[in-house]
Parts: sequence; structure tokens; C-alpha cells
Amino acid sequence: MKIIKNMLMSYLTVIMILMLLPAFLITNDISLIEELISSMNR
Repeated sequence: MKIIKNMLMSYLTVIMILMLLPAFLITNDISLIEELISSMNR
């Protein structure tokens, strides 16, 4: 069950990154990306 949950979480993360990537490219704000990654690793 934990493996399925981890797969789902990584799948959702990829979708979220693909959705937010254009916004990151527009803003080009590296600190925002680093903040998001650190909050996801918490």
C-alpha cells in the first residue's frame, strides 16, 4: 500500500511541476522553486 501511495505522490508531483513549469519559466524565480522543493521534502 505504501508503494502505491509513493507512486501516486510522485505522479501528482510530476503533474504539478508540469503545470507550474511555464509559470517558473515566466518568473524565472529560482528561490521560489527551491522553496517548493524544500516544502515538499518536509
